[in-house]
Amino acid sequence: MTGYQVNDPKQQEAINRIQAFRKRFGESHLEFARQAAFPLAVTPDLLYRLRDYLLREKELQVPWVAVSDLLLSGLCSEVGEELYEMDIAVRKELLKGLSQKRLCQLSQFLLKYVKRNFQWNITGLKQAQYWTALAYVDTNKAAEELTRTLSQLLQQPNLGQWLQKSSLVESLAEPLRDANFQPLLTLAQAMKQTAQGNYTEATRLFDELPKTGNSAVVAGVTVNLPTHPVPAKIFTVETVSVNPQGQIIKRETKEAAYFTEDLGAKTTLDMVYIPRGRFMMGAPEGEAESYGDEKPQHQVTVKPFFMGKYPITQAQWQAVAKLPKIHYDLKSNPSHFKGKNRPVEGVSWYDAVEFCARLSQHTGKPYRLPSEAEWEYACRAGTTTPFHFGETITTDLANYRGTDDKDGEWSGSYGQGSKGIYRQETTPVGSFGVANAFGLYDMHGNVWEWCADPWHDSYQGAPTDGTVWDETCNDNRYQNNVDLLINTKEDNRTRLLRGGSGHINPRYCRAAFRDNLGPDIGYDFVGFRVVCVAAWT
Repeated sequence: MTGYQVNDPKQQEAINRIQAFRKRFGESHLEFARQAAFPLAVTPDLLYRLRDYLLREKELQVPWVAVSDLLLSGLCSEVGEELYEMDIAVRKELLKGLSQKRLCQLSQFLLKYVKRNFQWNITGLKQAQYWTALAYVDTNKAAEELTRTLSQLLQQPNLGQWLQKSSLVESLAEPLRDANFQPLLTLAQAMKQTAQGNYTEATRLFDELPKTGNSAVVAGVTVNLPTHPVPAKIFTVETVSVNPQGQIIKRETKEAAYFTEDLGAKTTLDMVYIPRGRFMMGAPEGEAESYGDEKPQHQVTVKPFFMGKYPITQAQWQAVAKLPKIHYDLKSNPSHFKGKNRPVEGVSWYDAVEFCARLSQHTGKPYRLPSEAEWEYACRAGTTTPFHFGETITTDLANYRGTDDKDGEWSGSYGQGSKGIYRQETTPVGSFGVANAFGLYDMHGNVWEWCADPWHDSYQGAPTDGTVWDETCNDNRYQNNVDLLINTKEDNRTRLLRGGSGHINPRYCRAAFRDNLGPDIGYDFVGFRVVCVAAWT
């Protein structure tokens, strides 16, 4: 593998990581890693049993420490408590070093493990491991079962499940490479592109299937296809990128998916689909004007969810404030800067949670505040720069204080960007006309946005699964807004604020910047937006 160069950057990165692993641990450890790449996910128990199996079969001699060396190396990422997985490109590259005979032997081992020893209580994981093994032993049966599963998902669409199951099929591309199974791979790719928001490509792939009317025969199974690849509304947004001086250098049109919630009183709420993904949370070393509480930067895996297209508006607030009280009274119009399409502000964290509880009871869907990780992931939308626009920001793109303060202590510009104006009030949501790549508006400036998490001084010990960080919580409070209201009544820990506002300078509007406020305090320029984890409606 030494000196091996390819054109695919992801593949080259995978090769480099594997080479670094071999250089550090040696050939026997690398050969063990090849075997361990076969299951979709691994636990210490599975790897120790795999090592015992290889020793019994006299296939490989590796020490006990090889298990921990592998799990703690750069080849694996922890995705749950004692649950690890490899990046798909790394896994694919490792599997290339295994013969067909070896793959079949590993299939038999994994089938026995799933049947006799599998104890992990994660929905769908056991079935996924079973299909992985079956694909190499009875490809026809595996393809049929996978197709039936995808077909069922098409009729009851949940894009999180679409992404999960289509990615599983993609990981089995090698045993399914036979031409007879190409329609299954195409179907999976179409569903994955849909879940990731690439709707034009999804439509093209659905159209490639051998169809009769609205159905297609895939791996011997008749699949009823959607008349439109996305079971939701689609809207187009314009995104922009700026150079370090703040000048727009690129404009792009992107598609986003959403559903609309009826709040009554002729008022609606648009909820945008945020796909599953991984990102580096926090400020990287060297980001200008960053703070210690934004570090250490760490990788987080976020499950799919829906998020408000805009911060909650005053019209939306007033509609929900009329709904039956759950635990706290809500003022009908708390905002200082009035306007039905301006964001609501002057609301406390308790007010925001009460709003979510009333909305959940009204709709039957689990609305809540975002976790801090969900908020930053949604704000960045795949970018790694201080702002989703790029290295800087301008007051033509967002509402913040673009002037220096009277003492020159706070700058109205960021990096090499220019200074701007200071509006001294909120602006109607979406009024700048540009969104991020997920389809969200006003993620930088205008109003601070509440997150669910209590404050921490740094990211040391932060969770990596995108959930709310509250190490003192042993109940259901963050899954149920009524419990959250009751169980935090005497909890005076400050709560997270994100995004900056119209009265603050640009460095405080960065994607990584964090602030906090007491949960019972509601200031001007403090608002929120909601998230929902639910199937399409």
